[in-house]
Amino acid sequence: MAASVAAQPACPAGDLRAELLAVHETTRRAHLLGDAALLAGTSAERLLMADNGSVRVQSNAELSRFFTGYFQRVRYREWRDASPPRVTISPDGTMRWMAVEVEARYTQPDNPGAGEKTFKSSWIATYQRDGCAWRMTGMASNVVG
Repeated sequence: MAASVAAQPACPAGDLRAELLAVHETTRRAHLLGDAALLAGTSAERLLMADNGSVRVQSNAELSRFFTGYFQRVRYREWRDASPPRVTISPDGTMRWMAVEVEARYTQPDNPGAGEKTFKSSWIATYQRDGCAWRMTGMASNVVG
């Protein structure tokens, strides 16, 4: 007997590249607003992370807790693309990945003497459809500055 597979919901047809760029825009807004829940909403339940010389699995709840604390310590003044994101879509459209390069400026409200900080970050993230939404499933990143 064949295993049954739950049918995916019928999602509105759209521009495949624009769908992923919309997720990236949500990520940008989440940083500028300091909204950890908005940011966590773009990730899958489990996220494979490669950074700082290690590879680990982070739950969505852990990601949300991390950014809740982080956004309490920093206020972004700018978070913008340093170059246009590069989007790649699998031939069947079920998997996508995006390479991103951003420049950012932030302050630390609890440490006004530290002044404004800047950094540049780049990453490659993988995405998979969850219902009609695209969720980040993996990320390899680095930060300079």
